[in-house]
Order: sequence, then C-alpha cells, then structure tokens
Amino acid sequence: MQLYLERIFVMAPGPERILEDIQDSAVFKTWKNKHPKGYLSHFFCPITADCELKSAWEVGFYDQDTEKMTVFAYGEEVTVKENEDDVFKKPDQIVEELKISSVSVVFPKAVDVFAEHVEEIFPKAGRGDGFVILQTTDSKTLWNFTFITKSLKFINIKVNAETGSVESHMDMDLIDRGK
Repeated sequence: MQLYLERIFVMAPGPERILEDIQDSAVFKTWKNKHPKGYLSHFFCPITADCELKSAWEVGFYDQDTEKMTVFAYGEEVTVKENEDDVFKKPDQIVEELKISSVSVVFPKAVDVFAEHVEEIFPKAGRGDGFVILQTTDSKTLWNFTFITKSLKFINIKVNAETGSVESHMDMDLIDRGK
C-alpha cells in the first residue's frame, strides 16, 4: 500500500511543485527573460470520464504586452508546447493571474467534490472524456471540469479551489437540433 501511495505522489505532484519545477527549468527562464511581465494563467489536463489524468499537466503563462499565451508541458522535462499563441477570449475579457497560493483544494479533493455532485446535477449524462482547467475567473480560483456526453452535450461544473464548493454548472448542446 505504501509503495502504491508513493507512486501516486511521484506521478501526480501538486500545482505548487509543478509550478516550481517549471520556473526552475532553463526553457522557462529563457521565456521569462523575454517576457518579464508574463504571469501564470492556468493549469490544463485532459481527463477520462472517471477524472483520471490522461497526460501531463500543461501550464499556461500569459503576457499582457503581447496578448499571447505560452504553454509549458510538464513531464520528465519541461518543454514548450505552444509558443506565444493567440488567446481565445472576448475583446474586453482579461486573462487573470492564477495565484497558486490561493489554491487550498488540491485536484484529488476537487475530483471528490465533482463526483459528489455530478450525478445530482447531470443525472444520466453518460460522460465521455473531458478536461480540467485550474484558473482564475471573475476573481475566483476554480477547478473547471468539462466533459462531452454521449448525447453530444458539454457538461461543466466549476469547483471553487479555495472553498471546495460548487460555484456553477451548465450544459450546452454541441449541435443545433433545430429548436
């Protein structure tokens, strides 16, 4: 049992450790020298229907001066996944800084909160794979869980990363059914 728990810990470090490792990497330091005002904006990872991570975390940093996002992939080594990409946002929308110190609800706990509420909020949704984003939106730090369902809808539940409460939820049809 101890070995299993140690393996999980080694395989799935928390956001603070991931951020430290990225910031200590040569590739990040090079980027930061070119983008001194760049800041942490999000953590992203594809997940299975059971909320298991499908790959390594991707960590985004936003540069307000260029209005571009650079995404670093966290794995055995830190690499640049997307270099200075455009950000999909409304023209007046601000990409907020993610302050990792405000995250008191770690991913496994956020998964527990999600699992506790998803069947009540979306009964019989028939979830497929999805993704999770840790981000700050409207001054709230959230674990943002989004899945596609078998009926071709997106379902979304946002868990507050500070309090562990469900902030909001929604569903959206992927295709227009002529309604």
